[in-house]
Amino acid sequence: MGSISRGFRLAKASWSVVRQDHQLLVLPVVSFFCSLVVIAVFAAGAFGIGIPADGESVSPALYVLGFVLYVALAFVTIFFNAAIVGTAMKRLNGEDASIKDGLALARQHLGKIFVWALITATVGMILRTLQDRAGIVGRIVIGLIGVAWNVITFFVVPVLLYEPVGVPEAIKRSASIFRQRWGEQFIGTATIGFAIFLVAIPVVFVGGAIAYAVPLVGVPLLVIAIGALMAVGAACSGVFNAALYRFATTGEASNGSFRPKKGSFGKDASGSATGGTGSGLPPAPAQDVPPTRPDAG
Repeated sequence: MGSISRGFRLAKASWSVVRQDHQLLVLPVVSFFCSLVVIAVFAAGAFGIGIPADGESVSPALYVLGFVLYVALAFVTIFFNAAIVGTAMKRLNGEDASIKDGLALARQHLGKIFVWALITATVGMILRTLQDRAGIVGRIVIGLIGVAWNVITFFVVPVLLYEPVGVPEAIKRSASIFRQRWGEQFIGTATIGFAIFLVAIPVVFVGGAIAYAVPLVGVPLLVIAIGALMAVGAACSGVFNAALYRFATTGEASNGSFRPKKGSFGKDASGSATGGTGSGLPPAPAQDVPPTRPDAG
């Protein structure tokens, strides 16, 4: 029950950060438009190479271009997610923060972000290729492998931002945190996703009705509403990523203006330690990071 309660409270804390810092919603929107630009550029490149007609073999150059597109899209997504995590971490520490702080932190780790994007794109393309060639059972198994990869690497971004390790070590570190905090991770992620889903139902219903009655007005409104929900979901997920990482490495999910209630996240209302997490995880280094975990020796 402790993991379930903490997962819900972490998700609630994530929403509190997004609600108090609307700037965080800008980052998913910018990420989306940057992704559109990347897709447009690569689409132009694909037409330049030549789209094969029915029955013609695909040019090797198109495969290379497709892989580079995977990497570019992954880089954009990870970069802006890192900016959300960086901004959120300052907020959770009780500090004033803007998206400029998060973007600056992400820029400081461009090399690591690129390597992680390269690995993510490679794994994604391999799994996608295997799925296309597999039968129904094979597709299900490969899909489960993809899900397992995503949950195990959930903490890679905050680890890369706050710990002096490379990408391979960050993957191992993320897997270690996952083994300790998988309950909070699943509950918090599911809570955010389910909340967005519940809000999306009336939005789509009403927006669809308006779009049917007055297409010129309803369609743009529906697109904007869905985009706003996606931005909120992405921002909350990024903040939750930061909050759960902070909890796993410090024994508390937030500080300052987001101080938890007595007994929550290993702290009392005054911020004094109540025994820590007992997770056995080493603390994150003290360079623009949360405080050392209370039970770290």
